[in-house]
Amino acid sequence: MKKSILLIEDTDEIRNGLCLSLKKENYDVSAFPDAETALVSFESKKYDLILLDLMLPKMSGEEFLDRLEHHQIPIIVISALNDEFTQINLYNRKIYDYVVKPFSVNILLLKIEAILRRIESNGPKSAKKIRYKNIMIEIGNYIVEKNGERITLTAKEFEILQAMLLNQGKVFSRDEFLTAIWGYDYYVDSRTIDVHIKNLRNKLGKDLIDTLKGVGYRIEKE
Repeated sequence: MKKSILLIEDTDEIRNGLCLSLKKENYDVSAFPDAETALVSFESKKYDLILLDLMLPKMSGEEFLDRLEHHQIPIIVISALNDEFTQINLYNRKIYDYVVKPFSVNILLLKIEAILRRIESNGPKSAKKIRYKNIMIEIGNYIVEKNGERITLTAKEFEILQAMLLNQGKVFSRDEFLTAIWGYDYYVDSRTIDVHIKNLRNKLGKDLIDTLKGVGYRIEKE
């Protein structure tokens, strides 16, 4: 079955060129010049991946992201904005990758293929549930429940929680989290980890994660 991609890009030349390249790779592409129209399509059709520009008319790319708060669909941002703050802010939210214009279409196609392949390999067939006290997570599907109620986490929050639940009792330093979750290719301030830990405590319980001052964070073995 064809993978379906939602493309939101207001520059006609880029949008039309990407449509052509994606269709040549056998993707089902729905392309829109603005986020408002794309949002209507998103609500009525299932997509496997979104390619999103930031500087859009009517509704910005970041406002579009806000509307997808409860969705875990992979998103690649394609933008002329190349400042560090913008990229860090978006990586700390839902996006899977950030591509700066001008860009190589061939490299973008490889990124799309890699992301979709990784998600497919972690799909429902390989999903694994972990239970810890009153919390349940479903690996691969980014599902978290507390006392049977679904809790919304960002992708990075989920990955930090998953790492600790898979390694209960292990103390993770900030650098270990950055290497394991963000990788070596991106610059992220180590204090970003503190923000994610705070968010996890607010959503799942203040006592869930222990702080070892000057060392790092851990979840005690159950």
